[in-house]
Amino acid sequence: MNIELIEAGLVYRGSDHHPHLRNAAFPSIAQIDDGTLVVSLTICHGRNSVDVRCYSMRSTDQGRTWSEPERIFEPDESNCRVSTEIRMSRAHDGSLVGFVNLLRRTDPEAPTTNRETGGTVEREHAVIRSNDGRTWSELEPIRMPFDWKCFGEPSPILALSADRWLLPSLTRLNWDGECPVGLKSFVMISEDQGKSWPRTADVFNLWPEGIITWEQKQTLLGDGRILAVTWAFHNERRENLPNHYTFSSDGGESYGPPRHSPLHGQTCTPLALTGNLILCAYRRLDRNGLWAHVAEIDGDAWNPVTELCLWGSDREAIAGGRDSSIQQQHNLQFGFPQLVRLQDGTILVVFWAVEDGLSVIRRVRLRVG
Repeated sequence: MNIELIEAGLVYRGSDHHPHLRNAAFPSIAQIDDGTLVVSLTICHGRNSVDVRCYSMRSTDQGRTWSEPERIFEPDESNCRVSTEIRMSRAHDGSLVGFVNLLRRTDPEAPTTNRETGGTVEREHAVIRSNDGRTWSELEPIRMPFDWKCFGEPSPILALSADRWLLPSLTRLNWDGECPVGLKSFVMISEDQGKSWPRTADVFNLWPEGIITWEQKQTLLGDGRILAVTWAFHNERRENLPNHYTFSSDGGESYGPPRHSPLHGQTCTPLALTGNLILCAYRRLDRNGLWAHVAEIDGDAWNPVTELCLWGSDREAIAGGRDSSIQQQHNLQFGFPQLVRLQDGTILVVFWAVEDGLSVIRRVRLRVG
């Protein structure tokens, strides 16, 4: 078993000369039935500027070339300025669905993260849909199953069936640095294709031990279980821990105890392969760069098989240090890898990276076998 890097390149690179289309981040990727690849992403003038908007791009040649970015929607700013985020994935019927965060910018000059408390601005939420990645529905506002005012950045929706969807997410501190339920990872559950999300289930709740879990991602294994992987950070010690993982055997209604994986990393995205194998793309901490890792899941055990550096062997995850507290995450140099298995059996990884002062979207195509 090995990982072969077939090709690498750019999905999107902005320009210093454009007032808005400069910095890109947080790509999601899916392939529709005709083989077209669709990437959703955010683009803005600066990494925390008020003009963050959601765009989509398309490729008809396995990701080698991409269309120009097209704005997906324009938020309602009648009451205040709004920044936008999207996480996109494929539904069972082959359509695309995006979960949208609308960040209320009552002070357009202020960041979305309070640098003193680590808290976040208030958000509203919606679902948006598309059949081709070019034409999108109107935003469908949704009511959250809680009133915490400390909802964080989710991962793409995981469609378990035509109707049952999970939204892996997490809590963050509100602007004043408070969170009534603690800093944890959970899923929101929908039984009607994302029209309503009435329930939640905890996935990683390690806040009583002082551990924050960020950027939780999930994949459906061949045996029917759900594997969840997360970036774990000890808040008091300002120390990254090994990536944690857990399983659900009942479709996301409940999750087992957290376990330590052998990965020393931060953001980590798993993709189920054939049999009991998984492929992970993650930002590594014990060595530089973004890495691919293949493991065998034997019962609850995570057995490493092989790994390969995909990009950035000369790049540290965080410029100037190892502290991954939310206040320091603005110094991250690359991250949020997303994976899709293409129709020819190869796998495309997309992620953002800072190059020459701009945040760009990169791609790597792999073969595992």
